[in-house]
Amino acid sequence: MVKDGNLSLEELYEHANRLCMEHWGITYTGRIELVSRNWAARNGCFIYDRGTEERFIRMSKKRNSGRKKEEVLATLLHELVHWRLHSQGLPARDSDEEFVRECLRVGASISLTQAAQDAVKRFKEEAEKAAEAKAMIES
Repeated sequence: MVKDGNLSLEELYEHANRLCMEHWGITYTGRIELVSRNWAARNGCFIYDRGTEERFIRMSKKRNSGRKKEEVLATLLHELVHWRLHSQGLPARDSDEEFVRECLRVGASISLTQAAQDAVKRFKEEAEKAAEAKAMIES
């Protein structure tokens, strides 16, 4: 099966800027790094270097080449949510409510880790309770 997720660094920056503009009205000011290692357990990662205060997204060329373009872009959007929230000084871990809320708002993928899945479940339960309370008040 042919995969088309082997995007160049230039293409990743173009998509990052497009996605940032679409969802937040800003351009992407971080860095994207493509490494040659073939990751087995991750699709991408957001990194904050405390020493330099640089925020960047790291992806694997080999991992991307075995995925569909849409899957790579979904990972990019997920990592951009980390970048955006962290840049604003907001909680940006996969298990943080703010992160889950923003991922759901922009249509970003959610990590399959247990902590992230538990956070999504909690967020949806709380949203459902709030909707029920609002409906009771309005009736």
